[in-house]
Amino acid sequence: MGTVMLVMALAVSAGASCGDGNEGTPPTTPEVADLELQQVKRFPVGSTYWLPNPATGGWTLEEAPAGNENQVVAGSDGFHRFTPVLPGTYVFRAETSELRRTLTVTDDVPYEHFNYYQTRSLAQVNDELWVANLFEPKITRVDPASGAVKGTIQSGPWPVAVAFAKAQGLALVAHKAGDTVGFVDVAKGRLVDAVWVGDEPADVVLSPDGAKAYVSLNTEGAVVVIDVARREVIGRVATNKSSTAMALSKDGATLYVASYLSGTSARLQFPVEERNDKYDIAVVDTKTLAVTKYIEAVGSTIGGLYLDEDRLYVATTRVALEELSGTPGMTAFRHSVAAYDTTSLAEVAAVDVGRQPSSTGFAVRPFGMALAGGTLWVSFEGSDAVVGLDPETLAEKTRFAAEGRPRTILASEDRLFVHGAQSFRVTVASSAGMPDKEIDLPGDPRSAGVAAGQYMYTGTGAGAGENHSCADCHVDALSDGNVWSAGGFSESASRPMFWMERPSMIGWEGDAYDLYSYLWGSPGPTIGATVTGELHQAFYDYLSALVPPPPANGATARDGSMSEAARRGEAIFRGKANCAGCHAGPLTTEGLRLPEGGTQTTHPIVVPPLVGAYRHGFWLVNGAAWTMEEAVDAMLKLSLGNVTDAEKKDLTRYLEELTAREFFLLNSSPRNGAVDVRSEGDLQLTFSHPVFEDPKNLASIRLTDEGGAEVPITVKAAERHVAITPAAPLAFGGKYEIVVGAGLEAWSERALVAERKIGFTVAAAPKLTLEGDYIVTVDHPTLDSMNKKYDPTKIIPVETPVKATSTPYGAVISAQVSPTLQTDVDVTIADSKSVWPPFPFRVGPGFLNRSFPTTLDLVDTDGDGVADEGESTLFLRSPGLEALDVRWTLKRPPVGPPVCDGATGTHELTLAMNGMGGPLVSWMANVNALGYFVTDPDAMTPMGPGPVTGGTTYWALSAASFPAGFAGPISYGEVPAGATDASAASGAPPGGAPLPSGSCIKLTVVFSDFTTSVMRYVAP
Repeated sequence: MGTVMLVMALAVSAGASCGDGNEGTPPTTPEVADLELQQVKRFPVGSTYWLPNPATGGWTLEEAPAGNENQVVAGSDGFHRFTPVLPGTYVFRAETSELRRTLTVTDDVPYEHFNYYQTRSLAQVNDELWVANLFEPKITRVDPASGAVKGTIQSGPWPVAVAFAKAQGLALVAHKAGDTVGFVDVAKGRLVDAVWVGDEPADVVLSPDGAKAYVSLNTEGAVVVIDVARREVIGRVATNKSSTAMALSKDGATLYVASYLSGTSARLQFPVEERNDKYDIAVVDTKTLAVTKYIEAVGSTIGGLYLDEDRLYVATTRVALEELSGTPGMTAFRHSVAAYDTTSLAEVAAVDVGRQPSSTGFAVRPFGMALAGGTLWVSFEGSDAVVGLDPETLAEKTRFAAEGRPRTILASEDRLFVHGAQSFRVTVASSAGMPDKEIDLPGDPRSAGVAAGQYMYTGTGAGAGENHSCADCHVDALSDGNVWSAGGFSESASRPMFWMERPSMIGWEGDAYDLYSYLWGSPGPTIGATVTGELHQAFYDYLSALVPPPPANGATARDGSMSEAARRGEAIFRGKANCAGCHAGPLTTEGLRLPEGGTQTTHPIVVPPLVGAYRHGFWLVNGAAWTMEEAVDAMLKLSLGNVTDAEKKDLTRYLEELTAREFFLLNSSPRNGAVDVRSEGDLQLTFSHPVFEDPKNLASIRLTDEGGAEVPITVKAAERHVAITPAAPLAFGGKYEIVVGAGLEAWSERALVAERKIGFTVAAAPKLTLEGDYIVTVDHPTLDSMNKKYDPTKIIPVETPVKATSTPYGAVISAQVSPTLQTDVDVTIADSKSVWPPFPFRVGPGFLNRSFPTTLDLVDTDGDGVADEGESTLFLRSPGLEALDVRWTLKRPPVGPPVCDGATGTHELTLAMNGMGGPLVSWMANVNALGYFVTDPDAMTPMGPGPVTGGTTYWALSAASFPAGFAGPISYGEVPAGATDASAASGAPPGGAPLPSGSCIKLTVVFSDFTTSVMRYVAP
């Protein structure tokens, strides 16, 4: 996934030794070299089973479920193959011996979110519309006239593209998670065969006569050619990095291949990388199967190609890295359509679709294109829109909505079909752009949380984020290869995301303790989104579901097992190359943080995992390595590994084959060695792959006490997660171990190689409780923007009212952190020490920060057994910033009416009355305001622009432009230059409400240096 950015010495094998308990796999014999990692007991329906050729003869199907019509196919690549579309038991027999193989096929397959996306997921097949369902291994057949769903056809895993070879009566389907292209017999409506093509096939286009199919291989930077009649790969050409979208000339002579994750040559503070612009679109001569030319500097990401006569249209996002900011309308992202002359390859027209004069609004992340009704139609994923452009000038003519984050559009006769794969929906419109129906498709296997989070991730934000989404930098949860500035304090390539539940800090610099707490502070500000409980949970559900691709790739064997060269490389990795010192364990990281950075920057770096690094396309923290070989060279300098050229070649091969083949414990709660663990509640295990949920298998998981006696528990598994529920509360102060036995099976039939033990100590019995109302105050240091660091000599006391509800082991602390975010934090109390997980608090202009885990000693001031206060320190991080020993306190709220006079804060405020008797506030400091709030004392004001929480708001102002702000003086009811009236968002009337005579009024000014000053007075 995107840039791996290896910061390491390169790490312990994720699982090169492969003989760890694939029970049921037949032994290798002299007659046939079996693929030992291939499933045999629980084989997914629609996938392709590989039978290595016997010494003589071939294989026949001896037994099969009733209704099976598929047969064993003898390939020309050293394998026989079989693609089952019915569950049941199959028996294969060698033709010249009594050798047999048994395969049990199931359609009860746990969902794994590989995060693939559709490329060409619609096809007109005779008089039907066929839709590749993407998340589900099915093709849906639709009557295009009525919109009726006529049925589904089993496909291989993650179908992303479909093409119809009419003369051959076949539909070809790219199975991105299966590394195959499937062949569907259209007359029979059945997947009859699939041929191996290479890693992650992304797009399929057919020659004019349908005799050949061209298939782009996303991670291999290549295109393969299939003879459709023979169902064989007959050619291959290396093209460009991340080759995805393709277009073929009408005569079939020229193939255009786009680099999806192309990047741009400019890289902020780092040296220019010209290769990022050189190979954007490859021009391939299909007769010689050679690249003849490249179209250069097309864009950073290239989502689609469409060829019409002498024009090649390109859907691309172009970027201006230095223009990234939090200001609405910023132009860092330019979602464009460009046209190139196919003779000269010169750009003849280009527009930023959302900003050209004819535009009716932003249009974000262009992908599919089609020409119909004299209009070029372009689908925009991030905006759920289809925009119609003049084919000559590219001026906007019209647009219509298409739900589901559309990437594919098909023009057929006088209609347009737009596939919103994320909503399992096809929008149908006329060739004039008038929608007339929406076709809902069956079969979404994702949980509601994963689906909601993915939808948010790929959609636009607000304010400065209304012209981009998270997916613009973390493209498909990978990386776009560019160097971005994180808040102006840190510059790095976006980090790829998978197995985000791992027990290591999040982000290149370790910005948060874990994913859950990380999402309180991000991605809200990045895309201008307000963090709500719904957004926070949905993002967590989606990002925590991301897993690396299946074990096989273009370098491994078909089952994902390693080559001999890779095995040699693994030994070098663990030995003389000194890689495993940083990249340890099956995950190839244990979260080691390098305070002085790695090879490219002095910013601290958390060592990343290397599993799946082969597919990243850009490596190192700033994407400076363009190949895996370059990354290895850079890291060997850091690890001081002394290897020969031959050994380095093997080491590189190992990393290219380091896939997610191993089954291992990814994380646990509590973590190994944890102390002060709560005495009640579930214990959680998270694994790398779905666990086989059979009770006999789960019996491998036990809980023991300090004496080794088993503790009665209930164990339940749900995909990758296991919940352990003790039958009774654990003993205060007790020591326990979760024991996960060797041989515990994944659904994939892989097994744990060795027993794992997670030891932990339960907290001592609490001597105090927490109950009722408190105020948590964090003395947050101000930001020294000049020196790009926190200034601990200037603090902003950030107050959060909380309510504690006691539990047998501590308390649940509930807080309304913002108007849209309510949180519950589970606190354990050991004696009089409270143990806090990460918690959020308001900071800066309308966004949140979060702590790392911390403790706080409680004090009972009145002797009633209920704690009244406490004081401690915590630390925080964000990109390029770190604050240590930050004081924070827990106190009871003041009793009685507040004192209604005086002022607090860094900048002194002066109060006078205007002609209407309202407050007139000014200040002498040379600093502008980001927000101004007139409220009662109970109101909780934001740390910048944003709504007020609680109490009563009378008037509110917000900066029209961040961080410029607005100057004083501020007269009640009069909006100064540079400000906007934000009263309505806080429940007050624009222009301000009457101030009740004799009431206490609180005036709060939030300044552009991120300090706050408060003044109270009694209204006349």
